[in-house]
Amino acid sequence: MTVPLSVCVFCGFSPGAGTRYVESARDLGALLGQRGHRLVYGAGTGGLMGAVAAGAAERGARITGLIPDFLRLREQADELPEQRLVLTGDLLERKRGMIDEADAFVALPGGYGTLDEVLEVISMKALGVLDAPLVLVNVDNAWTPFVALIDSLHERGFLRDPRVFSVAADPAEALTHIERHTARDRLESRPAVVHQ
Repeated sequence: MTVPLSVCVFCGFSPGAGTRYVESARDLGALLGQRGHRLVYGAGTGGLMGAVAAGAAERGARITGLIPDFLRLREQADELPEQRLVLTGDLLERKRGMIDEADAFVALPGGYGTLDEVLEVISMKALGVLDAPLVLVNVDNAWTPFVALIDSLHERGFLRDPRVFSVAADPAEALTHIERHTARDRLESRPAVVHQ
């Protein structure tokens, strides 16, 4: 049986070029609902953000959206799926709130904001202040150049551990990875049984 997790999804407000990105986002949201997980995301209504929330809502997932006041004012006419909406003072507060709410992280392709969020989690993991898994969903090889950059920085001696994240081909593989990681962590953190 899968333990319910709060899964933070980082992704773009843009739909990207082509349909595969939006389809993957909707599939990820639907899988979160099917597997009993909660979606934590940036509360955007467009692009991949909107698609992941729509997929999650269709499958009955609990949803927590975090968004800065100034962005919500721009989008107030847009309808969000039913969710707990958290308004933040700025983008930094939103990012911190999303990280604090999450048991695990999944990143779909996105723009500057997505890269910023992913790098924040990677930095925290590399420094040992965060142990939650992070999986990049490599839709149409969108993350391949990023992974190559990380490998190059490692080869040049700037990174000790280049792989503080995982890469998955699709949303199902990403969720299976984080479920296994968190199940292993829970098993390892159980107190030992002492027989007398």
